[in-house]
Amino acid sequence: MDACQPTTSLPTPPSSPSTFSKSASMSSATGEALRSHVAGNSEGNVTAAGSRPGQSTASPAKDDQLATETTPAADPALLDAATHSRVTRTVFLALLVDILSFTIILPLFPRLLEYYRQNESADPNSLFSVTLRQIHAFKYAIGGTGSNLDVVLFGGALGSLFSFLQFIVSPWIGRLSDRLGRKRVLMLCMAGNLASCFLWIVARPFWVFVLSRVVGGLSEGNVQLSVSIITDITTAETRSKGLALVGLAFALGFTVGPAMGAYFASHDLAAYNPTLESLGLNPYSASALFAFALILAEIWYLHRSLPETLPTRRKSAMPAANPAPKPAALSRLALIHASYLFLFSGLEFTLPFLTHDQYQFSHAQQGALLGLIGFVAAGVQGGYTRRAARRVGERAVVMRGLIACACGFALLGCVV
Repeated sequence: MDACQPTTSLPTPPSSPSTFSKSASMSSATGEALRSHVAGNSEGNVTAAGSRPGQSTASPAKDDQLATETTPAADPALLDAATHSRVTRTVFLALLVDILSFTIILPLFPRLLEYYRQNESADPNSLFSVTLRQIHAFKYAIGGTGSNLDVVLFGGALGSLFSFLQFIVSPWIGRLSDRLGRKRVLMLCMAGNLASCFLWIVARPFWVFVLSRVVGGLSEGNVQLSVSIITDITTAETRSKGLALVGLAFALGFTVGPAMGAYFASHDLAAYNPTLESLGLNPYSASALFAFALILAEIWYLHRSLPETLPTRRKSAMPAANPAPKPAALSRLALIHASYLFLFSGLEFTLPFLTHDQYQFSHAQQGALLGLIGFVAAGVQGGYTRRAARRVGERAVVMRGLIACACGFALLGCVV
């Protein structure tokens, strides 16, 4: 997460790498969730207060013409406290596990690339060597020097690939969840994440590792769907409190996940059993295996505990003649949020490369640094943001967060 991510109760996490794009998905999720809420109210999609939860007011003949593939959810205002608490708890715990598995690779990335450079740079036809030549050309074009910069630029290219793929697929994931249901699409995304972790386990060749990042980028919709689920079950009065839990999950995940990654990186499975090398294991497969186990546990938990929350959609076969206009405030908010993410949210990805290049941090030191940032962010999100949003308002909390963020980056610039 950004060292000084704005402490806001809006759906902005204490942020994952934009190069990996968890926080970029938050920008997409913000618009999708709020548009879904606005559309649900303007089109009469939410159950009327006088009806039973999930009961349609449309005529049976019209219902026969409407395809629905999800179990209708009740109006958030009509959900009982127990159901609301259960769904919120499920989303929070599942997202926490997801962030734990996601952050495991962060402290390992610089040395992972060093490993591939040692093993594949001698082959001029390998994907690593071909890519490295392009990195060299770019480095010389910008006037860069030093071999460590190769790893930094290489990591940036891989992270940008992940982000670009997520940028392409995120709107489709949002639309698909509106048609098929949040839970069903979330489970599809989880299957993609599981496949990505499996590929990392057997990623002894560099091209397999790249393939794992491609699969991960194309299936990364967990955060935006979690925000959509929270939006489905909350009202305007309770939404800030619910979405703050998303940020808290990010903060806790970044506190523990990098440390776990650093710990498992010290255990080379192939060293314990050399025959495992024939399966494609690399020195970091233990970390990948642990991430795989976390994702598998998350899939089981979501399948068992998460109900469908998509509100009933009642749309005619013909598009509305005068669709409801998009609120101007929402458009401005989305633009501001996207601009912030574009400029600042790559810190978590670039920071390990900075410490690797300037200070030669070990895996343990990288994990400790990211864990400290996560610990501070967890305290801010859990202890300050949720309370301050109700006391002084969301706008004031956002402004305070941006000011604190600017101060933090100024201090970081002075140190470096």
